[in-house]
Amino acid sequence: MKSALAILAICANLSAPTATAAPSQAMRAGALLRMEASAPNVERMRSAVRAAVSEDEQVQQITQLGGLHTRDNASGMNDTILADLRVFAASPSRRVARSATFPLAQAVGAEEAIDILMRAKETGLMGGEEIAGELARALRFVPRELQLRYVQLIAAEPTRYGVEVLVSGFDSRLLKPMLPETRRAIGELLRRTPVDFPRPIGAFSFGDAARYAAWLHASALTEQSVSRRPYADTVLAQLDDPQLDPRKIIAYLYESEGRALMSKVGRRAPFAGAVRRAATYADSFPGNLTVKKLVDDIVDAWYELPQ
Repeated sequence: MKSALAILAICANLSAPTATAAPSQAMRAGALLRMEASAPNVERMRSAVRAAVSEDEQVQQITQLGGLHTRDNASGMNDTILADLRVFAASPSRRVARSATFPLAQAVGAEEAIDILMRAKETGLMGGEEIAGELARALRFVPRELQLRYVQLIAAEPTRYGVEVLVSGFDSRLLKPMLPETRRAIGELLRRTPVDFPRPIGAFSFGDAARYAAWLHASALTEQSVSRRPYADTVLAQLDDPQLDPRKIIAYLYESEGRALMSKVGRRAPFAGAVRRAATYADSFPGNLTVKKLVDDIVDAWYELPQ
């Protein structure tokens, strides 16, 4: 389930005229309308690709065809779909080749996927941001002996997008089956990619807030997995830092993870300093009614805890 701030961030992006979706997300927008993976539907989409009268239409149909390749081979035609995607990925049309490269990388084994994505980057077919995002998305499905390689490739890109995809929906079930060196690499990657609020201190961005909350949650879970340091200790050390941007306190404590942690700790005292700084920040910008509402909710939840 998406977090509250993440949902608000999505709504804000949809309403912003200059907002743009990340490339790999945009290409998979049609996934929301996937048809059932069945043999008749596969044949229908293969025919539609051949009958496409424009490149735009062909790109759309290829994306839908790729969506019919499933891990359980529900249609019984995964091999046929894979063969078609290989042909389209070699197309002289860059748009057609791009449209087939993403589903092709998702359909093949983990090692071949690396080769496909790196080749797409080398030829300029895809950018590093797209590559890192795709590797992060696939990480949980990769054999554990190859996961470290995926994390290293994500870390090699200067963009933050791969990290944002990695921490989205992050939980202990992702970490538990990983090799220790992979978990350590993720921890190092997260330490090197902290999330900041780049706007003036008086501005509060739901996008930045959602990214920070997800980053802190993933960082604390990873630290717990690597060093056995309790999740709460990592989070509270962050929130109690007097140099921490107070908007980050609001971002985390408003999230479900923040509420759950307050409930689990079960006392006001460990959160007193952070809540006080959040309230002070809200009081400093009385015209920002959105922040006031967020902080009021945090304070109310805090007061529900026993002293």
